[in-house]
Amino acid sequence: MFPPTTGLTVKNVDIRRGMMRWPLPIYLLLGCSAGTRPSPPVAPEPAVPSAPGVVSPVASAWTFNYTPGTTRYQISRSAAIESQSDSTGTKRETSTNATNEFLSLAAAGDSGLSFTAILDAFSTTGQGLIGPVPVFRLPVQVTGFLSAQGLTISGDTATSLKCNPVFSTLVSDLRNLLPRFPAELSPGKAWRDSLDSSGCQAGIPTTSRTTSAYVVAGEANYEGRPVLVVQRSDMIQAHGEGAQQQHSVKLDAGGTGNALYYLDRNDGRITRITAGQELNLTITTSGKLHQFKQNSKQEFRLVP
Repeated sequence: MFPPTTGLTVKNVDIRRGMMRWPLPIYLLLGCSAGTRPSPPVAPEPAVPSAPGVVSPVASAWTFNYTPGTTRYQISRSAAIESQSDSTGTKRETSTNATNEFLSLAAAGDSGLSFTAILDAFSTTGQGLIGPVPVFRLPVQVTGFLSAQGLTISGDTATSLKCNPVFSTLVSDLRNLLPRFPAELSPGKAWRDSLDSSGCQAGIPTTSRTTSAYVVAGEANYEGRPVLVVQRSDMIQAHGEGAQQQHSVKLDAGGTGNALYYLDRNDGRITRITAGQELNLTITTSGKLHQFKQNSKQEFRLVP
């Protein structure tokens, strides 16, 4: 469900300095792919998040169903990554990213929804060793289907674009914007789900597992409209192996995440999501370990 991100690109490995140059941090590393792999890393079960009293509920139970139609979201991301293994001291790099995305939903058979998502604006800034993102042709489009079993990305699209970081960002955003909610949502109701995914980070095959715990926190007022608030907590594990510039590269990541959903039950839309993630990363290049700590944030806003 991430980002994050955009995705990690291991580039310009400098063995003499023991450093790596990052076009972008991997705050969208997890959940950014379209397929599954039979042996993903094992992620521990997250604790069900506590449900603070938002406001006194006026109903004992609610329902939320996505409404067919087209919506537009503006999404902002920020990430900071720190080297934990540099002998000259901790080095901190930062990156920000913003996208503009359209999501169209249409009713399909068996109570499912078909969707088309289009990303037509993508901008990134970085400081330090985080360099510019390669230029990709926009817009990028993803199609698929949302059913009771989860989110399915079109196979043709996934095959042709999954190593494109803009595509990875869009797919990761869809996993945040289109979770499946239970038929009935009552105060304190909790449930779990998990996502096994495989993809490509800088040409490195990567597998990940994210296990999530949800809880209905209650009702709130957001920009003058009543919304239902749902909290999510995540446990994350990922692993990848490949090669860059004739150097073998292995990636291991683990950490936690969280998110807060604002659901407009009347319009059948998610109006806002705020999310965060903390990851510990180990990159092994030609037998040498590089350790990093990464903190990231994302915000999704529905645009009228």
